Amino acid sequence: MKFPIEVKVKASCSRNNLAVKDGKYFLELNAKPKNNEANLELIKFFFKEFKVRVKIVKGLRSRVKLIDVV
Repeated sequence: MKFPIEVKVKASCSRNNLAVKDGKYFLELNAKPKNNEANLELIKFFFKEFKVRVKIVKGLRSRVKLIDVV
């Protein structure tokens, strides 16, 4: 996985899941989009799964986010 990457996020799903389709990243999150919960869950997800700390560079209030390694 090369950083920065663009991720399309879908919140309020039944489980956390990362999928790659046609070279694009799609992330389903269990957290709600309110009160920054989905953004925080995205950061936790990448740390748990890949042991990397990420920050959201662009798209804090959007479904399409640009993330980079800290």
